[in-house]
Parts: sequence; C-alpha cells; structure tokens
Amino acid sequence: MQNVGITSTMIWFVAGAGTMVLLYYAASLSHAWRGSGRVAASRSAGRTRLAAVSLDTHIATEWTDGRIRLEALLALIETLAASLEREVATLNRLDTSDPLYERAARNMVSPALRRLTFDQHLRDECRVLVPLLEFCGRDLAESQGMNTTEQLAALAEIKAAIQSVDRG
Repeated sequence: MQNVGITSTMIWFVAGAGTMVLLYYAASLSHAWRGSGRVAASRSAGRTRLAAVSLDTHIATEWTDGRIRLEALLALIETLAASLEREVATLNRLDTSDPLYERAARNMVSPALRRLTFDQHLRDECRVLVPLLEFCGRDLAESQGMNTTEQLAALAEIKAAIQSVDRG
C-alpha cells in the first residue's frame, strides 16, 4: 500500500511539472504570436503609407536610390576588374617549368573565377537597373520638368559599354 501512495504521488508530481512546462511554452508561443501579429499589422500600415505617397515621389525616390546603387555597382565592377588584371599579370609571371606551377595556378584560378562570377551578377544588376533609371529620368523630365539630360546621356554610355562587353 505504501508503494501505491508513493507511485501516486510521483505521478501527480510529474503531471504537475508537465503542466507547468506546457503552460510556460504556451505563454512563450502566445507572446511570440502576438508579437508577430504586431509586425504584420505594422507592415500593412507601412504599405498603406506607401500607397498614400504620390507616384511622383516614388519615381523620384527610385531615381535617387537607383543612381546611388548604380554608382556603387560601377565602382565595385571597376575594383573587381583591377583585381582581376593584377591576378592575370601574376598568373602570367608564374614559371611553367616549376613543379609547383599547377598547384599555384589552381590556387589563383579559383578565386579569379569567383570574382568573374560575382562581376557577372553585378553586370546583370546594371542591365536591369539602367532601363529603370532611364524611365525614371525621362518621366521626371516630362512630369516635373527636371533637367536629367546629362544623367540620361551618362546612362546611355553605361548601357552601350555593358552591351559592348556582352558582344565582345
């Protein structure tokens, strides 16, 4: 009989501890769920605010942000090109008769290929960004009377340079 009492007490203790753990996790999930509801509500409020902003403001913002992004992309492409030129020069200086030539060349080629792949992705982003900026520049010139002729000419040069790289 005494064993039944101890067993019963242990079962009640484990059940109580399990209930406490369950309540703790339920409370934690409840707080996380309510927090995510606030985030979703704030995101929808942000969308509402964005919808309330005029189209002219959106286009002007894209024009400004896009030009900054394009400038950063072009600077990064230029840096990558200089880095690749240095690596090619270093590869050309390697002695082909050296027994370690193959290993040294392989160690240099892998990072160069990685840079080339990254450069290609940057150029792809430029290919998408330039037409958007051309649209924004023309629209701002027509709708708001901004003088964007210099920027549009520069965009045309960038577009031609990207196309010439694609061809050759």
